[in-house]
Amino acid sequence: MLSRRSFALTLAAAALPAWAKPKQMRIVVPYPAGGPLDACSRLLADKLKTKLGRIIVENRPGAAGARGMLEVKNAQPNGQSLVVGALATLVVNPLMFNDLPYRPQDFETVCLLSDTPNVLIMTPATMKKRGINSAEDFIDFVKKHPNQLNCASGGTGSAGHIANALLNTRGLKTVHVPYAGAMAAQLSLLSAETDIMFDNFASARPAIEDGRVRVLAQTSRTADKRIPAPTLSSLGIDCDISTWFGLMVPKGTPTEIRENLFKEICLTLESNETMHTFERLSGGAKLLGPQEFNEWIQNEQVKYRSFLSALKI
Repeated sequence: MLSRRSFALTLAAAALPAWAKPKQMRIVVPYPAGGPLDACSRLLADKLKTKLGRIIVENRPGAAGARGMLEVKNAQPNGQSLVVGALATLVVNPLMFNDLPYRPQDFETVCLLSDTPNVLIMTPATMKKRGINSAEDFIDFVKKHPNQLNCASGGTGSAGHIANALLNTRGLKTVHVPYAGAMAAQLSLLSAETDIMFDNFASARPAIEDGRVRVLAQTSRTADKRIPAPTLSSLGIDCDISTWFGLMVPKGTPTEIRENLFKEICLTLESNETMHTFERLSGGAKLLGPQEFNEWIQNEQVKYRSFLSALKI
């Protein structure tokens, strides 16, 4: 005879979609805990549990995201293992490194979740020390003093690294200093180990709002109205770099499972409260389904193949 608790668990399991039971689902984040991707994954896991059962979030940082990607590549294609794929892991790193233990083709798309602008930031103390008060001042300083500013990034191949390399080709030369993730890079900026950083808006937002850093410019071609700073493109420096991420599953996961996952995520984000929180954590929600996300990745591959070839990274 079933106990009252066992009977309740049986009813709960019966209410879940067939692909979401009986095993526990997980979202692998190939980066350390505490960043925007981690926070957004935990929010989704918490909100989806009423429909899909308990979902755990596993942080698997290391090897520029390759460790976490490899873990899900090798998982069963049954919809129970998802990984947060981003610009670096799905586009830049595969273009830069031939010896990666995975390729983008090892995964199927579920959905794009976010696309957010990157921002050029400095601390007020460093700005005062260097006599920089605006993006125009920054450009003038770097032209007159090449390689005098250290530029922190979340690692080789990160959006921040590419933005910095792009400026170098425009005659604005700074010294690239890669760190193990954006959080470590931002700490180096705040402690004055480095001078500038191209960070994504979501990651930089708390430090912007409490005055620890100031935004000098945006790297997206179109200005984000939330950010009181000009785009580099408007200052004559052609630049169109943003940070995005979405969910992937192992190759061979049925289309029906991927479409159902996307549907449940969309329903979850229909809540104004949840969407508000997600927007704040991610820096900007952008929902695209499996097919559209696949096309998005392909377009980004074309764009960054051209970028990386020109930048010689």
